[in-house]
Amino acid sequence: MKRLSNEQIMDYLDGTLSAAERARVEAHLQGNAEDAQTVRELQFALSATQAWHAADEMRVSENFWPQLRDNLGPCPKRSWWSSLVGPARGGLATKPAARWSFGAAMAAIVIALGAMFFAPQNAQTPALAGNISAADKAFITQSVQKHEAYVTSQNVPGDTSARDNGADEDNTEDAIP
Repeated sequence: MKRLSNEQIMDYLDGTLSAAERARVEAHLQGNAEDAQTVRELQFALSATQAWHAADEMRVSENFWPQLRDNLGPCPKRSWWSSLVGPARGGLATKPAARWSFGAAMAAIVIALGAMFFAPQNAQTPALAGNISAADKAFITQSVQKHEAYVTSQNVPGDTSARDNGADEDNTEDAIP
């Protein structure tokens, strides 16, 4: 059986449905326990909300806040850390720039310690030095040669660039291959 939409349920609860539509919704609720339960829960919530709004405003005595403050006792003592980084009692970092500098220094220390503890222990050789295939070595060698040729503006065999294609020689800038 098809369920009622949220809009239909709210219109039913608000009493904005026509008499025919209201009768159809009530007939549906008699045959659908799940929708009927939803309507009952929403009716309870609406009645509780209306009762809460109708209740008298709660009043407190004039000296409520001073009494509460006195009953709470003294303010707890700050830790050494909060006095170090906070603005209380002329702490170390009382200005925003000092706080940012202190935070940056602490971040740098954490990164440095992490690098020390998590770095590879034997960093004498590259990690992939022994695992490179002959094809990879040839590719790396060719890439390095092409890079060096590009940097020094030399032609590399097999490389087609604007210089090899007879480009305009009046242009003093080298074309990017």
